Amino acid sequence: MNSINHSSVPQTGQVLYLGAPIKLLSNNIFTGCNIYHTSSVIKLRVDFGTLSEVTSALAGAKFPAAFLDRFGGLKSFVKKNGLKEDFITQLTSTEGVDFRVVLLQAILAVENAIAFAMHDLNTITYAAIEKHKSVTDLIWESSVPKLSRHAAEVGLLGVLELLPKRYSTQFSKTSANFASAFSELQQLARRRRLSPSTAVLKMAARNRGIPCETLGRQHLLLGHGQAQFQLYSSMTSTTSITSQKLCADKRLCSRRLAELRLPVPRQVKTGSAEAAHAAAAKLGFPIVIKPVKGNKGRGVTAGLTSPDGIDSAFQRAHQSGSDVLVERFVPGDDHRLLVIGGKFVSALIRKPPGITGDGQSTVEALIDKLNADPSRDGFRLFEVEKDAELYRLLSQADLAMSDILAEDRTVTLRSAANVSTGGLPIDVTEQVHPDNRQMAERAADGIGVDVAGIDFLTTDISRSYREVGGAIVEINAKPGLDIHTWPLQGKYRNVAGEVLKLPYPSGTDGRIAIAAVAGDKGTGATARTLDMILRGADKFVALALRSRAFVNGESAKLTKTQQTQAPLILLRDPKVGILVSTVSPRQAARHGLLLDQCTLTVIMDKVIEEASNLFHSGIDIVQRATTDCFVVGAGNIVALDRLRDLGARKLILVSEHHNNPVLQAHLNAGHTAVTTMWYGDEVRIVLLSGTERLASFLLNVGSSRDGRVRRKRLKMGKMFAIAAAFGLGLSASEIETAFQNAPAIVPDTI
Repeated sequence: MNSINHSSVPQTGQVLYLGAPIKLLSNNIFTGCNIYHTSSVIKLRVDFGTLSEVTSALAGAKFPAAFLDRFGGLKSFVKKNGLKEDFITQLTSTEGVDFRVVLLQAILAVENAIAFAMHDLNTITYAAIEKHKSVTDLIWESSVPKLSRHAAEVGLLGVLELLPKRYSTQFSKTSANFASAFSELQQLARRRRLSPSTAVLKMAARNRGIPCETLGRQHLLLGHGQAQFQLYSSMTSTTSITSQKLCADKRLCSRRLAELRLPVPRQVKTGSAEAAHAAAAKLGFPIVIKPVKGNKGRGVTAGLTSPDGIDSAFQRAHQSGSDVLVERFVPGDDHRLLVIGGKFVSALIRKPPGITGDGQSTVEALIDKLNADPSRDGFRLFEVEKDAELYRLLSQADLAMSDILAEDRTVTLRSAANVSTGGLPIDVTEQVHPDNRQMAERAADGIGVDVAGIDFLTTDISRSYREVGGAIVEINAKPGLDIHTWPLQGKYRNVAGEVLKLPYPSGTDGRIAIAAVAGDKGTGATARTLDMILRGADKFVALALRSRAFVNGESAKLTKTQQTQAPLILLRDPKVGILVSTVSPRQAARHGLLLDQCTLTVIMDKVIEEASNLFHSGIDIVQRATTDCFVVGAGNIVALDRLRDLGARKLILVSEHHNNPVLQAHLNAGHTAVTTMWYGDEVRIVLLSGTERLASFLLNVGSSRDGRVRRKRLKMGKMFAIAAAFGLGLSASEIETAFQNAPAIVPDTI
């Protein structure tokens, strides 16, 4: 299914229903920094008709409760599904709420619910309403525009269903149904569901401002260009395949740990039930039977005390297609010790799930009550399945599902304590003995895993394993991070943040330098010259022009569709160290900047008061997106006025007239500028810092066959490019050398 069943969901851009009082007219996506927000948003244009003049109070006394039950009751990661207390208070008051607000809150509630279905922990931080004469624009932050469009449709459907029939006689006759439409939207969202570890890593990346793209349910691409780094769930791209394979084979892993003089249980690999019986007799009871390869506790049977259960336990373990280990049972609690970058960072004790009787409820009812806990949502905690393992343990306890469990009697429902099978994680980081910490670090180092989950059994984690015993039973090369992030009890641990410190130590964010050349005229000449200077300084540069793109001077060979996304595509190239991109202010105002940030912006055009609002809005967008430096013409008074609050950010002025008063004032204050000056019989471009000349360049801008306008454009392009190169961190001598070693400029696309 590629989309929702549109026979049951209203469509934007069409008349939804003849009698519907609210109609969705159109939607637009603004990608990257935009006129509304610093990241992508969707704008929905809505005709509220007669409902634009009234509040929800006119929908009847039952409407508030029905709305809160429907939209506040959807499962999500936020309290009351994101419905704020002030909205709830106003909705339930006699005055009611503007219907524009009602619809926006309904849409945001659906967005939160599908974020839960995707395991997306990044909440919506921006939403707004713009009222016009006959229509209204609803705007909100969107990470998946396709799903946001559907969320708007489903949210509207949910509101329309709750309105009294007097508002919509035709609508009541349609086959549309909120429940089925929302269910289909959930199914669509679940196709994008992230693994829990990937979800917490994505959230941590956003909190640190690290660019993050989802390549798959467990696969993240962090950073840009040369600074990019990949994660597969909690496994880093620096973890070798040999280390992964070693962790996956419990027999080989245990043998390696034994060679390092680390505590492991005695075990025997078997290929048949008969061999398993022989191994059990050799090791002595109690024993554990588990697959050689496997995870999440699948196929594990722990604590067998007699030969009776060996055959069935062997079959469960063998179902994975793996050989089977018979292992000496190690008494104690199951602990997960997490090591990141060679350092112990967190520890959990994992308790198997269980039920306690009340003398009235059946075993099955108590299990159902346990599974009904909202925290057992398949993300933080998991339900206990009614499977063969459960029935085996109940049989050992002489119980059936229909039996009444005696008051205060406790029954364990799993022989292993894996969280993925219903176990309960409790943080014990502060209690771990130094010897046990060092043991975990040595184990991770010996196996060669930079993010390692060590499963360690001991009777007392606060005492050294050398004193009380214990054993490492498994090492995970892709350990769950979520269980440390939200333990059932104990302190929250930002373990995802620790993983991100491996590629990005504090103070770094995985971004490369980005230069935006903004304007309607002359941007191509400046961008191409800047690209040439940077490549002459041995930088690996990507260049995104309006109709073509280049990587290190060679065509990127993008399709027409890809060209519209060229800056984003070029940033994914792991060789790119700097991106230079032309920007149309008007296009940025209409559709967004594509980029959320840029390091430096060159404002080419002379901004005038009479320029269109779109142009001014576009300049405001690049100003908001720029983190470091601006290059502006000294005669661009309007742009300079808009940049007057730069604070500590740098500003480099450009003017072909050295005596320009604005330029002179800038230089007199000790700042940087690029201008032209006569030296003997020739005019040279000069880079100045205050009264100091940093560098000068021969003014060579084409032949006499080039027109005057073109030559001036090339001259200004060269001046702006020199200023931009300096703003990007190249020294004056590096720029001079770059001109001496200048590679071929990319083809003229002005």
